[in-house]
Amino acid sequence: MRAHNVGVLISTATARSVGADNDSQIDRESGSDLAEALGRLGLVPVSLTADDALDVTLRRTRLRACLLAAHGLAGGLGRIQALLELRKIPFVGPSAQTTGLAYDKLRARQILAYHSLPVPTTLALGGAQPPSRHDLGLLGWPCVLKPRRGSHAAGVRLLTDADAVAGATEVADGEGEFLLERAVLGREVQVVLLHGKVLGAMEVVREADDLAQIRAMTCPPGLTRSQLKGIGNLAEHATRALGLVRGAARVDILVHPRHNEVILEAEPCPDLRRAGVVARVARAAGLRYEALVQELLRGLVDVPERVAPARSVRRAPAPVVEASPAALQ
Repeated sequence: MRAHNVGVLISTATARSVGADNDSQIDRESGSDLAEALGRLGLVPVSLTADDALDVTLRRTRLRACLLAAHGLAGGLGRIQALLELRKIPFVGPSAQTTGLAYDKLRARQILAYHSLPVPTTLALGGAQPPSRHDLGLLGWPCVLKPRRGSHAAGVRLLTDADAVAGATEVADGEGEFLLERAVLGREVQVVLLHGKVLGAMEVVREADDLAQIRAMTCPPGLTRSQLKGIGNLAEHATRALGLVRGAARVDILVHPRHNEVILEAEPCPDLRRAGVVARVARAAGLRYEALVQELLRGLVDVPERVAPARSVRRAPAPVVEASPAALQ
């Protein structure tokens, strides 16, 4: 049987946005890891770059399906997915429209709130009509400022009063669109879902002086069984509300000491490196990396049986606390 060609698409390093350099590095590592896994599965990886010639490349390349190793704005805006849809090339992950809506934190929160799911109290900044001092006062302090479209906590800053808003928005993001949300105390838990179902969760601890830097990761989180079930149900409801039921997704939730949860965001294009949260959570659930890639491709590509990885027996692992390497920053 002839092996199928599977594209591995990464972005270019030309994007000029907050965290673009980090996204490019993650893209390269994800692309390399995914290509290696495809080879082990008996498939033929075809490396593609989302440059100006991508449309021509797609028309000249025979692909059975495509995996996206494009993070940040490159994958989050949905433009790559739209081109794949135009060329009728199946790909792993949500549609272009669904991706773009989920990556837009303001629109995503509006959708989640419509479905009665808890989100932080938020003000949009950067529009034609800036919020008044009265609005800022009602929001409460401290607050968290973040780009409206962004990932990996790039450009996220903790502000203590209204006077700090103007200066922070000038340097936070070139596009000038931000969200200012009331700071919520709690433990950050990143729930990983596969085809809309919870695979597991990772608790992350960030550096106090730089929220983009992760100091430690614990899988599974040190929460009670009822807490884990509750945040898992919340994450599944969020992905259904946003339409993130194809491929892998990640929902970031803050768990308050009083057992109140708040959904920070839903990531439609999570990091797919071996060292990333998705792969680590999968491994803790008994799914090694090649089996994870095979599961992502389910329904798109048939893996030759002679090399199809067997899924490990799922066991309840002891919590593992990991110091964050530079690659996870």
